[in-house]
Amino acid sequence: MRVTRTRNLLVLVATMALAAGALTACSNGEGSGETTTTTEAPTTTMAATTTAAAVSTTAAVSESGDSSDATPLSPEELKGGLFVNLSTDDMDTAAMAIGFATKVMANTGKPATIFLNVYGARLADINIPQNVHVSGNTLQEMLGMFMDAGGTVLLCPVCMKNVAGLNESEMLPGLIIGKPEYVYAAMFAEDVTVLSYGGR
Repeated sequence: MRVTRTRNLLVLVATMALAAGALTACSNGEGSGETTTTTEAPTTTMAATTTAAAVSTTAAVSESGDSSDATPLSPEELKGGLFVNLSTDDMDTAAMAIGFATKVMANTGKPATIFLNVYGARLADINIPQNVHVSGNTLQEMLGMFMDAGGTVLLCPVCMKNVAGLNESEMLPGLIIGKPEYVYAAMFAEDVTVLSYGGR
């Protein structure tokens, strides 16, 4: 499958640059600030070869929902997988992103990672009332099913605080705080396909 729409590529590049800047600021201990980042548009072509990948999560989540001890898959395990950049809390757009990632895992056996950033970080808030999608599930239930199927959900730490106003006790159980090394490993693992869903 090839996603070639120029608009989507432009949104993808801009979103990746913003996310990389935010993660750099976070890793430097800053809550905000300008960061100049040069990035190339990631490939949007899914590899034709089928690579056996472990679709399992090593996240250990406590009953309180604290995922501070959770660990994502290694770059080797992520090889040939899917990275979904989700920067919106729009119901239909987010449902499409989560549903597509879940189906990719089920149909191909490849690992998948969803990165919640910008407005997408609001999906992690357990205190926000959730509307039911036409599929019969809320977006948080869909994220739960995605994680139950072996998917990894990373949450941008800067967006978590600055956009969603969250602390870890208010996070949806199972999510992993997206440290820069976690996001980069998932985004730039060998033969990974990157898709971006945004807009409001």
